[in-house]
Amino acid sequence: MITIDGPAGAGKSTVARLLAERLGYTLVPTGAMYRALALSVMRSGTPAREGPELQAHLAPLSVSVKAGRVYLDGEDVTDVVRSQEVARVTSVGAMAPLDAITTELRARDTQDETRELAPLRKAPGAIELDTSDLTADQVVEQMAAVVERYRGDAGSRPDVPPASNRLYTVLKILAVGTLRTLFRLESTGRENIPATGPVLLVANHSSLLDPPVIGGAAGRQLTFLAKAELFEIPGFGGLIRRLNARPIRREGVDPGALRTAMRALADGQAVLIFPEGTRGDEGVLRPAKAGAGMLAVLSGAPVVPVYVKGSGHAWPRGRRVPRPRKVTVTFGEPLRFDGERGGDRKQRYEIASREMMKAIARLRDGTTGGARRPQPESYAGRSK
Repeated sequence: MITIDGPAGAGKSTVARLLAERLGYTLVPTGAMYRALALSVMRSGTPAREGPELQAHLAPLSVSVKAGRVYLDGEDVTDVVRSQEVARVTSVGAMAPLDAITTELRARDTQDETRELAPLRKAPGAIELDTSDLTADQVVEQMAAVVERYRGDAGSRPDVPPASNRLYTVLKILAVGTLRTLFRLESTGRENIPATGPVLLVANHSSLLDPPVIGGAAGRQLTFLAKAELFEIPGFGGLIRRLNARPIRREGVDPGALRTAMRALADGQAVLIFPEGTRGDEGVLRPAKAGAGMLAVLSGAPVVPVYVKGSGHAWPRGRRVPRPRKVTVTFGEPLRFDGERGGDRKQRYEIASREMMKAIARLRDGTTGGARRPQPESYAGRSK
């Protein structure tokens, strides 16, 4: 979360919008919230001037922002409030000489600094940026550099590993023994998982066995993203939450789940996701969901591709209980998606998603890089 505060006329709204666009963050549009109130005033015919009548009209209204959309008493008014008519009601402008504007700005700053409720003060740890001689783009460049430094600091703490989950540790010992007995679990490439710091593990998904076999094969504790329906099962939902599982909705992009994963990575944790979203058939790879590439690009964390073989035979979809079959887990060499500047963000996310699935496909087909041998057409996400 990034908050921007400062004196009047410093360009806070402008740089907030540009920085949010650059980082792919959600902008909380306070200006649009004021416009939503103006829209309500217009619709009611209430005079747009200070007084008891206007206060009485505004008092019961509810304005909220969800996923970048503005709601007025539950109605989505994001597009409506962008009209020029609403803008005129929101703020009546007037021509004024420069010295009058300067005096007004100084008076507003003094009022903000001396008011009793939440006076304008530099917060502890806040980073001060003098924008006097900078263009908007230069301000955004400096602010983005600060964010990148913070991301780097959050991901470079090898001497401070994440706190260990004791329940996870105990149950992992029991689970690994069971998995080796029933499924002859084997793994290769564990050295490709960084011992400390953030890492995103991306794996194919064909069975309910995939999370425990990957967790059992990995040398680190993992944070999982699991379908939200599992958390509604009495008892089981609470258990998997205590084992570092977090819910994700499978329909479209789930901003809450992405924020949870981003926080885990910022804290130096290892996060496991299944880019395909849902289970498929053994050996068949499908295109990745958009959120997988977005998470990889925005976090900047190393991405370790994972291929699980045999789990779809051991416990395929539709079967009530698993059956003994050999399961192997292969961890590939880390990929990097640094969120290079320029171009369309959505396109960068899509490219990252495709590269993930290609890396998983190479593990499936027994290659780890370099020249690739022909692959079966079971990979549905191959680019032409």
